[in-house]
Amino acid sequence: MHPSDARMSTWDPLTYTVGSSALTDFPMAAFKGVNDPITIKFTLTLAQATGAATLRIGTTLSFAGGRPVVTINGKVGTTPAAPTAIDSRGVTRGAYRGWGDIYDFPIASGGLVPGSNTVSVFSSNLIPY
Repeated sequence: MHPSDARMSTWDPLTYTVGSSALTDFPMAAFKGVNDPITIKFTLTLAQATGAATLRIGTTLSFAGGRPVVTINGKVGTTPAAPTAIDSRGVTRGAYRGWGDIYDFPIASGGLVPGSNTVSVFSSNLIPY
């Protein structure tokens, strides 16, 4: 169902913690201004946090130029170019497959740290405060 459907629980921004949140806690879609940001918390060892990395986010549908913007441990990533236009509201008509865009966000060495890390994903070009 669409997040505006009154029969559903509200869609709100959420924090998903790797290792303790249930898989079903992660939302099936991100809607600008509805359930964003989606925040992911995870813990890394020293070996895992060493060196540069890439955060890769794949999307199946977008509407009105929607695409992910991320913050990684408080550092705002660049806003990627708008995806190939899909002039359709896929989720509201029951579709989940579109062009299948992939977004890569480079993380410089030191961008991930041993211990607690936080990634927040915002929808479209909504810039976090």
